[in-house]
Amino acid sequence: MVTRLRSLLSEPAKSFLQHRDFFTDKKGIEFGGPSPAFGSRGIFPVYPIVETLDNCNFRSATIWEGQVNEGATFVFNSQKPPGYQHIAEATALVSVASESYDFVLLSHMLEHAANPIRALLEWKRLLLPGGMLVLLLPDRRYTFDHQRPVTTMHHLIADFETDMQETDLTHLPEILALHDLDRDPEAGSMQSFTSRSLHNFDNRCLHHHVFDSELAVALAEYAGFGVCAVEEIQPHHILVLARKHATRPLPGA
Repeated sequence: MVTRLRSLLSEPAKSFLQHRDFFTDKKGIEFGGPSPAFGSRGIFPVYPIVETLDNCNFRSATIWEGQVNEGATFVFNSQKPPGYQHIAEATALVSVASESYDFVLLSHMLEHAANPIRALLEWKRLLLPGGMLVLLLPDRRYTFDHQRPVTTMHHLIADFETDMQETDLTHLPEILALHDLDRDPEAGSMQSFTSRSLHNFDNRCLHHHVFDSELAVALAEYAGFGVCAVEEIQPHHILVLARKHATRPLPGA
């Protein structure tokens, strides 16, 4: 496992160059997005090489994507046909059969999930055996989370075992105390930020958990993925590439 530091737009991640065959002419799904990270000039530029790409958003109107509609409406690349847009919770995509996709993409999405292990287990369900997970997370050292402590694996396991729901606000006191608004101008004043945070179930803006590379790898492995690569990429990204493999199911998996 090699950790590399790369510029966002200088060249693709090393792990993309080594594993691009797993995505070429393959079928995938992205949660959140579309994301520049997966575009032609991005960190992991899979959009131009995939066959099809579907999408899932938690509601039809979000802060990031604006209005989206269920159906064949997900435009991720002008040279490709639109993918199917699902409107559903990412942790319960019951309309999609197991082992439907070759790969799953996530860019700065998992930190918004209250129960990351449950989310990863659901995404693993969607993958064919040997399918790939591309996970981009914010590196706390370079974001508005830099004052917050890295979440422990014990905490993530506890959230899974207690079936933590997306209505969770137990991290809010820490967030309000340590969130660096100077690094998050879009959040506005503390009053605006607090008001938005109290309605997190509707907007999903909060970072429930804070990651470093070690935690990201431990989380993927706990969920039953084999980690192929991890890279730290400027200006603030952790990239984990992991592959679904056979493992003893976790409780509730």
